[in-house]
Amino acid sequence: MSMAKTIEKLKIADTVIEMRSEFPVEKLTEAEKEQQAAERFNNFFYAGSAQADIVIDVRLVKSLPEFQNTKPVFITYHFQSGDENWRLRRTPSRYVYSCPLEDKKQVMVVNKGFNRVTAYLLPKKNKGVVWAPTDLIYDFIQVLLINYFASRGEGIFTHAVGVKDTDGSGLIFAGKSGAGKSTTARLWHKHSKARVLNDDRIIVRKQKGNFYMHGSPWHGEFSDYLTSRIESAPLKKLFFIHHAKKNTARRIFEKDAFQLLYPALFPAFWDKACLENIISFCQELIKVVPCYSLGFVNDKKVIGFVRNIK
Repeated sequence: MSMAKTIEKLKIADTVIEMRSEFPVEKLTEAEKEQQAAERFNNFFYAGSAQADIVIDVRLVKSLPEFQNTKPVFITYHFQSGDENWRLRRTPSRYVYSCPLEDKKQVMVVNKGFNRVTAYLLPKKNKGVVWAPTDLIYDFIQVLLINYFASRGEGIFTHAVGVKDTDGSGLIFAGKSGAGKSTTARLWHKHSKARVLNDDRIIVRKQKGNFYMHGSPWHGEFSDYLTSRIESAPLKKLFFIHHAKKNTARRIFEKDAFQLLYPALFPAFWDKACLENIISFCQELIKVVPCYSLGFVNDKKVIGFVRNIK
């Protein structure tokens, strides 16, 4: 490949992702720049000099390549329309990610280490032969990072709210859909000086012997906290939440904690080694970080209640 004309970098959970191409990046209008400045991913662009952990070579093509003799691994569908969002396939030596959505058709060829990617994109309609980082951020890079961390046993993605409290400690509130994650995010954002890092995608990593939680560019319903989400915090407590008639907390331990944590994960169940790494990571996490079952009322009093749990 010739010398890259454009290089864009992201830093997510202390992982540097370099997107490079011989093709130019899409030029935005002033209105589009203003909109992007407010978007949830904007703070994750990285201008530092740290070496890239993951490199994505972006190629623009007239038609997307097809790959024979691939085995399907995973397919996702839109929860309302039922249309396919993306699928993951594999060969003996690589993975192939593809998206069939109109205006976002793409094929990504990924090595077994999930750290080298060739991205095939189509030119953007009415904008010439250009590409946009957002085409990779949603949803490919999320899928890539889930596998990247899992393959190394270095981290997990959780369906959870992450709160960085005023003392700098990290609190995670995990739960299934409807458990109260967005409600929890709104309560802490409105009624405390703590920072909500995310209401639906929190990354947990073990770094320097401790567990840290990180914000990510992908979130659920609540979006008032966007300026702070690139932050991280040492993880102090992990709560599994549900709505209740009064605020209650019960300490839980390894077996019960794992049964509640696993459904809140994004496990790479299609790869035995990755899945084993995720399970081992979780088992160590719940041994080290105190875990609680938290029933809560939709009221600001739950903030003081949580802070007083010893």
